[in-house]
Amino acid sequence: MPKFFSGADYGLFTLHPSLRIFVCMKTLLLVFVAFPVFATAAPATARDSSPLHVKAPYFQHDLLEKHWLDGLYVSIVPSPAPGEKLTHTVDEPGNVIHAGVWTGRYLAGVGYQYAATADSWVRKHGGQILKALRLQQEVTGRLGLLARGYVKGHGPVEDWERDGRDSREWHQGQGKYSDYRWYGDVSVDNFNAVLYGYAIYYDLAADAEQKKFIAYDVDRLMTHLLDNQCRIIDVDGETTQWGHVGMDPDPAHDEYYKKRYAQYLKRAGLEDAPWKPSLRGSLMLLPDLLIAAHITGKERYRDFYRRVVERFKDNPDLMRRRESGPFSLERVARVNHSSEGQSYEALYNLIRYETNDELLGKYRSWVSDLWEMNWMEGNALFAYMTLALLPEYRAPLKPGLSRAVPAKVAHGEEALRLARETLHDFPVDRVLRPVMNSLRKDIERNPFIDRAEQLQSAKPLPINQRPLDNENVWKGNPYQLDGWFKPVVNNFQFACDDPLVAWFCDSSGKAYLTLDGGKTWRDVSRGLMGAGVQNIVASKERTFVIHAKTDRGVMLSRDGGMSWRTAQESENPEFNSHNFKEWLNVSDHLALRVNDSGELLRSTDGGKTSSPCMNGWHIPRASSVFATPWGVLASGPGGCYRSTDGEKWTELKLWRDQETGAADFLHAYWMGRYYGFIAKNE
Repeated sequence: MPKFFSGADYGLFTLHPSLRIFVCMKTLLLVFVAFPVFATAAPATARDSSPLHVKAPYFQHDLLEKHWLDGLYVSIVPSPAPGEKLTHTVDEPGNVIHAGVWTGRYLAGVGYQYAATADSWVRKHGGQILKALRLQQEVTGRLGLLARGYVKGHGPVEDWERDGRDSREWHQGQGKYSDYRWYGDVSVDNFNAVLYGYAIYYDLAADAEQKKFIAYDVDRLMTHLLDNQCRIIDVDGETTQWGHVGMDPDPAHDEYYKKRYAQYLKRAGLEDAPWKPSLRGSLMLLPDLLIAAHITGKERYRDFYRRVVERFKDNPDLMRRRESGPFSLERVARVNHSSEGQSYEALYNLIRYETNDELLGKYRSWVSDLWEMNWMEGNALFAYMTLALLPEYRAPLKPGLSRAVPAKVAHGEEALRLARETLHDFPVDRVLRPVMNSLRKDIERNPFIDRAEQLQSAKPLPINQRPLDNENVWKGNPYQLDGWFKPVVNNFQFACDDPLVAWFCDSSGKAYLTLDGGKTWRDVSRGLMGAGVQNIVASKERTFVIHAKTDRGVMLSRDGGMSWRTAQESENPEFNSHNFKEWLNVSDHLALRVNDSGELLRSTDGGKTSSPCMNGWHIPRASSVFATPWGVLASGPGGCYRSTDGEKWTELKLWRDQETGAADFLHAYWMGRYYGFIAKNE
């Protein structure tokens, strides 16, 4: 049977057998043709060029297959091998410390999905997410305190608490949550994203029971916030690092806020000015209060909202003045795109729920200011929000039937075209691969970026040419040129008598071992207690004896790296240093080196003449090169490559890839469907 049939569908099995077959076949046909996302079998493989209605079910299936932890969306996970099932345990966690924020935003997308389809499975799917978000609260053991995310299991968490690392924010659940390990220090973006998702799902998708469920959780979250003067208080009794959601309007707290924001006031030259915070400074708090009032019906939240507005609405926004104004590349160089996403998220519900014309005028001006900076970016989520909010909020006449008028919004029609192009070009391959656009001569640079690691273009890059954002493309920097570089391989070593055994160390300070000729690699740095590996030497007499030069001294392993001890000075070998800019004689007729520009050069006449030899490299830049029993091995920011002749190269998979899901696509796609910006069969 199809995996996602609703309970009503089971009634067909009470039919007479002769009718049952006909109804089953008809139902299956409808499911597979009309709603391919809900079939047991995976949807047809999508391509970057596939229609949006093909991409959407493909991405949702991928999300459920790889990024789904019983309703929690884990944005980044290790790329699984074919047939491998990810477990999301302490041994294979993925990036769960941001799971709360992206789960909240994915819930909003599911709300739009239900509004556009009225499919009962979508509502059940949303119910799973609601349960996961409740677990995000209850696992902390504190009323109304969210966790950032959690994994299943016991013991130190891979990539966070192992190998000598320490992260004080990991905690073990208690009582019925004792099988969960959770991460604390929740920040304002986590908190607000969950409220944002609740609001949209509540309005567009929730049934009566789900509405009660949401209201209960919203009330707990907001009670925690208001009882603690608009701060998120962690399990240690202290405010989390980014836990100031807004400012309490009670003047009794003014001195606290003056000290809290002293460095920002000094930077703006306002340290001696009267304390008059702007209303914009409480942007993250304002929609939360209106959401809580709307969902719970409690006057407490609307009354607090009025107090915040009354206290701060007439104060000038002096601290933000330098960050606003007309578009310029200088301003682009300072933009925090993640913060812009949070602002849009806040303003969306703030304008949806506000009724006062004066306040709506102020809030719309904030949207217009954001829009001035990003209408040309092809950011589908921001475009759909803006076109729905300006010049006034226009809900669709019915889902899919738009009332928005893009022509009435500055650059609205062009921005809608760019948003559509972004979704159509949205890459299906979500693996986080190296990108080095800074090598391209056809891209104009932003002259106001003076740091090489932050190089930006002068115009937004198409979505399929950018380095993938690590979790959500809508918060990513569309001007960013480079990203996701691989570590540099510092050395390769090989066992004296087993051709399948080898090691390498890299610029991340880790060492890796293979026992199958390079098909798979394992990190053997764990026993070094956090020491960074700088170089390695394998024994010429014993198979698994290897020395490592680390930032804490020389270490010795007699089992290939599974365990280590400090080496005696008398045991210390000679560690060869490499100058990769000098010619490496691979054979009598082949020499290689890396030049000052990072090109790998090949010479057949002892270096008298040479030419670049990087055929097959993803990024034509090299950092190291070695002559080995496996042939020539060379590495650069795009990865590590192998060649037998220095001309043709194949990539070696030394490090396990990671990939991100497409909750960002689904959020924007279904919002576009709901507002009628995207056609059903587009």
